[in-house]
Amino acid sequence: MPSIAHLITPIGIITMLHSAYSCLHYRSILTTTNIDILDLDTNTSINLDPSKPPQDVIIECVLGFVLCLIGQMMEKGDFIPVMGEGRKQVTAPIHVGRDFDLFHTREGILSEARKRTAGKFEKWNDGE
Repeated sequence: MPSIAHLITPIGIITMLHSAYSCLHYRSILTTTNIDILDLDTNTSINLDPSKPPQDVIIECVLGFVLCLIGQMMEKGDFIPVMGEGRKQVTAPIHVGRDFDLFHTREGILSEARKRTAGKFEKWNDGE
């Protein structure tokens, strides 16, 4: 038996596909007909632009996206914390100001490696 999350996502996808079809249908009607739509308040004609989608298509597309997002979030289950259990918090001592934090980086490892290999390599002579 599918859960509600498995039903919300396909409904959102179908809604987005319907909004795309509605936008294409709207553009085809505007380009094939030369109908002037009158504004009843001012008795002037409204010039409709076929490059802009109508308001209902925008609302339908946003609604479909939100339905897909909610469906996928419900399907995946509970959120887990980002910080793992093995990580340590890096904090500065109380007596030191918060101008900088101390972090463990590769610099210590690289300096130890340089010390160990310092006497093993001969310097390059440029033919002098």
